[in-house]
Amino acid sequence: MGVTLAKGGNVSLSKAAPNLTQVLVGLGWDARSTTGAPFDLDASALLCQAGRVLGDEYFVFYNQLRSPEGSVEHTGDNLTGEG
Repeated sequence: MGVTLAKGGNVSLSKAAPNLTQVLVGLGWDARSTTGAPFDLDASALLCQAGRVLGDEYFVFYNQLRSPEGSVEHTGDNLTGEG
């Protein structure tokens, strides 16, 4: 199953794929073809239960690459958009 999200978009994984056991999120983009600073996209994940974030340690991003129990892992920064 593939999902394309626009800025600010979201999807309910429990509704879209109730038997889901694993998710892989990837960001890809074309290198800047005009002058200016290169693009830098950042991805993050908030782990929730009952509609609330479990706590700061459950915010996974470039500076905190794993959730405490290891269910979410951020593979680090990619500055090229390739891969």
